[in-house]
Amino acid sequence: MSKKKRNYRPEEFDEVDDRPSRTRMKKDSAELQKLGLALAALGDTVVKEAGLPPEVEEALLRIKTISKHEAKRRHLQYVGKLMRTFNTGHVREIVEAAEAGHSINTAEFHRLEALRDRLVDGDDDLLQELFDQYPEEGQRLRQLTLSVRRAKAKGKPAKDSRTLFKFLRNLPPAPEK
Repeated sequence: MSKKKRNYRPEEFDEVDDRPSRTRMKKDSAELQKLGLALAALGDTVVKEAGLPPEVEEALLRIKTISKHEAKRRHLQYVGKLMRTFNTGHVREIVEAAEAGHSINTAEFHRLEALRDRLVDGDDDLLQELFDQYPEEGQRLRQLTLSVRRAKAKGKPAKDSRTLFKFLRNLPPAPEK
């Protein structure tokens, strides 16, 4: 018993299917779900001011109220379905702007940490430079720095280290010379 082989003719393959593949559709849907979740994570005020269709806005605001895993998963699928109904370019811009703002804040945070560490490690030139830039706040800056240095030298936890960081963060922009 031999199996009958089917001979395919080349003209059967001439038709080109322009639809996206199922894999592509699933990836797009997952991307829209993540986008909706990211927008919802920015807060209710941002969602309300985003200018979304009312049913999308309502669905995004509801995400935070759902605690069960499976219910949340199904609701996110619903959000993805709703987000396919309009152009999400504006939503992407909002989320990207928020992420860029976060990275700027992170860079500033790391810059201030490095500045504080240099002060604590004994960079007196930096301390004098900051003292000259901020004559009104210079004395407090010097006191905090010396307090943290003394605590570090004794091997004690520097409780003023956090205070020094907050002080550096709250300094106004450097005055122009």
